[in-house]
Amino acid sequence: MTQATMQQLQSNVEEAKSQVEASSKSKKTKVTVYLTEEAERAFAELYITRYRKDRKVDRSTIACEAIQQLYESECN
Repeated sequence: MTQATMQQLQSNVEEAKSQVEASSKSKKTKVTVYLTEEAERAFAELYITRYRKDRKVDRSTIACEAIQQLYESECN
């Protein structure tokens, strides 16, 4: 990936993170999700990477960010 692409992705992640944090005070919904082995492995690796940087991170935050980014990419 190019430097510009990496910066854009980082910017998108930061924006999604701020949106998730802002909405984290709102109503929360519990959901069951069935993941393929590949998706489960990717999710676990992402969680571990984030956890090493910030021990306050949780899986729900990561899932919310991912859903928000997917929504933005498909609906905007």
